[in-house]
Amino acid sequence: MRAAARLLAVTTVVLGLVVGTTQPVMAAPKAGPGQWFIKDYGIDKVWKKSTGKGVKVAVIDSGVNTDHEDLKGVVKKSKDFSGLGKDGKTPIGGKTTIHHGTAVAGVIAGRGVGAGPTGVAPDAEILSASMWLGPDRPKESGSTREQADEAVRWAVDSGAKVINMSLGWDDPGWPESWDESFAYAYKKDVLIVACVGNASQGATQAWSPSTVPGVIGVGGLDKNGKVLEDSTAPGTAVDLMGPAKDIPIPYYSGGYAEGQGCSFASPVVSGVAALIRSENPDLSADEVRAKLQSSAEPVDGHKGVSKKGKPDPIVGWGRVDPPGAVKAKVPKNVSSAEDELADWVKMHRRGDAKAEETETAASDETESPKALAPTDIVATQSTPMLGFAVLGAGALIALVLMIISIVAFARRRR
Repeated sequence: MRAAARLLAVTTVVLGLVVGTTQPVMAAPKAGPGQWFIKDYGIDKVWKKSTGKGVKVAVIDSGVNTDHEDLKGVVKKSKDFSGLGKDGKTPIGGKTTIHHGTAVAGVIAGRGVGAGPTGVAPDAEILSASMWLGPDRPKESGSTREQADEAVRWAVDSGAKVINMSLGWDDPGWPESWDESFAYAYKKDVLIVACVGNASQGATQAWSPSTVPGVIGVGGLDKNGKVLEDSTAPGTAVDLMGPAKDIPIPYYSGGYAEGQGCSFASPVVSGVAALIRSENPDLSADEVRAKLQSSAEPVDGHKGVSKKGKPDPIVGWGRVDPPGAVKAKVPKNVSSAEDELADWVKMHRRGDAKAEETETAASDETESPKALAPTDIVATQSTPMLGFAVLGAGALIALVLMIISIVAFARRRR
């Protein structure tokens, strides 16, 4: 009997160790289905150090559907600037643009629920500022440039550390009111990121607001790291290049889709900026911008990148390198976004030239997303909770069998 007791004690300890290892532990985030760029750009490596916690990223776009499973709890504050009486959490716009804000928010801070994408900064918080994008702007909706102006100020006052603007106007100019609102953002230590526009939409040069001095203008690359010509536009406003092909996104009405265009390269850069600002809160917006630019890598198939005093109009400083940007030392000479804008205003605001209201503020993507049935993805994925349940059940069965064996052994000894 003593032998049986010892065997039972050992068995209990071993079984305890087995069951103990089945408990879920805190781990770094994992890429969702189809998120090829997470590994290709080394974002998964950065997640071991930072997930964007404590950083608010403002998404000035068509509104974010906060009921989407991949975005529940992500939006901490919202406001509508379209003049349509919405709340920033209700997607607005035409058929080709209404999905846009939800998609962008998912790229930045998606929670990776079910078949959903994991955001570049999955623990960041989103501030949603909705405005009208695309054609058919209702008469009761005011100037889209004024909407953007007010949205930037609101984002700053709401505590944003990064502002993403995956939208643009089809000319490089901007209204004088933006001089003040963007300067206000810089003064309050806010980094602004914007896409440069898509050639597929007729952009022959970078659109505003990427052209505003101090803004990080982002162009698009394909899955091989080469310039995706349809998803970018040239100009001195181009600063960085990011992934713009087959980007998994949450769809505004539920389910998931794939987005194309520099609209989705921009939030990748915004997410990386959030990772940096979370990992080192003492860095200024100017220092984060300098780290992003100084660490950028050459673009495959392109001969050059920007050098001091010689900007490259196609790829800027090059392809964003998230791990490199986090590790990079702050350059000795860090330019000031506020000073750059002030210098531009001093030189160019002598006349009365004004940027006229164009027909729309465009969401920059090459085509409408292709809606994917969530079950097509979920069916190929194992559910972690099921895994733990199976392990637990197996352990219980093993325990029962061992007890039976011990009892039988004891009886034979008698």
